[in-house]
Amino acid sequence: MQAMKLVRSAVTGAALALLAAEPAWSAAAVPVTVNPRQEASIPGKFIWFDGITDDPAASEAFYGAVFGWTFLGVGTGEYRYTLIRNGERNIGGLLARPRDGGAQRGARWIALMSLADPARAARFVEAQGGKVLVPPVRFAGRGTHALFRDSEGALFGVLDSETGDPPDGPLVPGNFVWVDLFARDAARAGEFYRGLAGFDVSPMNVAPGVTRLVLTAAGKPRAAIVAMPKDSTDTGWLAFVEVEDVAATSAKVVAAGGRVLVAPRPDLLGGHGTIIADPLGGVVGIVNGRKATAAATAAATAAATAAATAAASAAASAAGTAAAPARETPK
Repeated sequence: MQAMKLVRSAVTGAALALLAAEPAWSAAAVPVTVNPRQEASIPGKFIWFDGITDDPAASEAFYGAVFGWTFLGVGTGEYRYTLIRNGERNIGGLLARPRDGGAQRGARWIALMSLADPARAARFVEAQGGKVLVPPVRFAGRGTHALFRDSEGALFGVLDSETGDPPDGPLVPGNFVWVDLFARDAARAGEFYRGLAGFDVSPMNVAPGVTRLVLTAAGKPRAAIVAMPKDSTDTGWLAFVEVEDVAATSAKVVAAGGRVLVAPRPDLLGGHGTIIADPLGGVVGIVNGRKATAAATAAATAAATAAATAAASAAASAAGTAAAPARETPK
């Protein structure tokens, strides 16, 4: 229930509705190179993260204090874009979106997935009952991107980067490393994203009675789908940032004026992650990926062992039942 409240807080409210509606990305807004040098494309990997905010200075102050990010302003005017850097690497951006008079402050994050053919993705989204918010458009130095809502209304983007995608490698604190989709119909959502990006979709038991659908591309898990109550009206993607210490980072969040929305618990990344909100209401997760991966592997191993034990016990019981009449037959 707490996770459901999180999703509602992330996608509702007057300011968030305004900010999430249709970000006006223009050629002047995002003249950004995703990578400084040419790298291979990894379709299905979430490679870029844009924060929509009505107060870029406040967003920079918060995320700089919590994650150590640095920022570089690009362009001028109403939709000035701010590049987010973690160390020497570009990982996303902040796009200023003014609020209407009287509206509350607000912010939200949009995750962009690597896809080689955004035009094909747009056709697929519309055919599956989704919505194209920003049609595929190419920007020199960035590539071709588009913004969609899926068949349940979850907001996400796709990007065919001119310079390829960040390579897989060791987990780096401060990088976005994972995304979860909160969906009303997890199975249907799995089929949607399988058709969109060619994901392999497989269930994983992460806690007693709790199953996630894991989306795998290029041999690596890229995201997961979490089931919400069928009557829920709110769905959305939630991005996670790698941290070395979840508790220490949570303390930084509070000190910088943010909130911890969901405390660590077994069904959320094995207890090694949590969900936070910045002072403007933008929601992200934080995770120690190494510990979360170890916990997920242990849970999967335990589930497989339990299933194998149950199967062996059932087979032994069946064999004993079949053998009993033979022992009772007179020679």
